[in-house]
Amino acid sequence: MGMAKQSINIKADTTQYRGLLKALNEMDKDAKGQLKNDVKPIAAMMAKEIKAAAPQDPFSRQAQMVAKSVRAQKDRMPYVAVGGARKVFRNGATAGEAVFGSEFGANPGSKGGSFPNGGRRFPYRSAAKGAGNLGYWIFPTAKRLQPEIRKMWQDACNKVLDNWKRG
Repeated sequence: MGMAKQSINIKADTTQYRGLLKALNEMDKDAKGQLKNDVKPIAAMMAKEIKAAAPQDPFSRQAQMVAKSVRAQKDRMPYVAVGGARKVFRNGATAGEAVFGSEFGANPGSKGGSFPNGGRRFPYRSAAKGAGNLGYWIFPTAKRLQPEIRKMWQDACNKVLDNWKRG
C-alpha cells in the first residue's frame, strides 16, 4: 500500500483580505488571468528563496533533495508547494515522505525518527513555537519573506484592479 501524497502548501492567511478577495472575484476572466500572471513571479521568488535555504537544515543533503520538489503555483495569491509524489531519493522515496521530517525533525524514539540500526532518519525536532515547531528551512524562510511578499502582492492587486476599473 503506497503512502498518500504529502506536501506543505504555503499560502497567505486571507482573513484580513476578505474585501480585496471579494473585489478580485468580481473581475472579468482577463483581469483574473492578468493577476495570476503578475503573482506567479512573486511565488517563484519565494520558491527560489526556500530552495536556497535548504542547506541550513541539519540534514542538508536530505533537505536539498526535498528542495527539488519546491514549486511556485499560479494563483491569485502567492502560493508555493513543497513535497508531493515526486521521487527524489535514490531508493525511490518521494519528497512528500521526507518533507515534514526534513522541515520539523523527529524525536529520536519515534517510529519515523531513526533507523533500526540507530542512525538518524531526520534531524532532531526543531525548536518549539506555540503548539508546533519553528521548522528548519521552509517556514523560517517564508516568515522572513512575508513582509516583502505582502507588499509585492498588494501592489500587483492594485495594478490589476486599477486597470480593470479603467476598462
